[in-house]
Amino acid sequence: KETIAAGDERVYQYILNWIAWMIQNPGKKSRAAIILQGRQGIGKNRFTDVIAELTNRYSCPNITNIDEFTCNFNQFVENKMFSVMNEIRNYDSKKSVAIEMKSIISDLTIRINEKNQPRRKAEKVMNIIYVTNADSPLQLDTDERRYLVCACKTIHQVIEDHKDVEYFCELSQSYTQEFYENLMTFFLERDISQFNPTLIPMTEAKKQLINVSRSPLDDVINEHYDQIKQGIPIILVNYCGINFCSIFTQSAIFHLPTDRLISAKGVNFGGSNSARWHT
Repeated sequence: KETIAAGDERVYQYILNWIAWMIQNPGKKSRAAIILQGRQGIGKNRFTDVIAELTNRYSCPNITNIDEFTCNFNQFVENKMFSVMNEIRNYDSKKSVAIEMKSIISDLTIRINEKNQPRRKAEKVMNIIYVTNADSPLQLDTDERRYLVCACKTIHQVIEDHKDVEYFCELSQSYTQEFYENLMTFFLERDISQFNPTLIPMTEAKKQLINVSRSPLDDVINEHYDQIKQGIPIILVNYCGINFCSIFTQSAIFHLPTDRLISAKGVNFGGSNSARWHT
């Protein structure tokens, strides 16, 4: 609780319920993912290793390349109920990772490409925890609803401090067969009748990730939102060379909160700075 959930009771209870939901509903996916952010050596992967051990052969405990989901010979993800994604690489932008993650988390089917076998469609039942040391691992839109973002707290860390090394050694030794049996019983018997995996608590870590994901266009729109509702002056349309005409509906709309959605109805370029782009 103190490390993974940083002492936040809402986050702690959600994580316990999320794991219990996955254990109690094999063959289903929550369509919600957990991001664990934090410094190296504080126990993030030890936590996910325990969940992977619980789900055993139905887990993928260490995926580092997102292409493993989408490229040839991806049959290993078939019928897997749990996966840990570690510092995903091989994508040249955080937005690209976010787009691929959206499909991985939300889609209910996957195309399996197995060597020397015809392609086939299969159910995608995998539930994801994304482990990262980065402050900004991927780009999140303002209305992003698929992620619980946890800023894990450094309570113990594997460094030169001998005390913490001993702590993690003792922790690992406590993972006995009896421990796993008791933990499985705990999750199987946990009451999740009122739990909905898609009702995810907002965290400060998620707010910060959304904030750093904003583009300059988002900042302009948020700053001038009241003006935009009345129509955008041409001088603002030409602000810093931003081409509102071509990218407004492609980007800004999807970065605004639901109570700020705008649909473009047309542009009047009339030839003077008093002309307005009405929305």
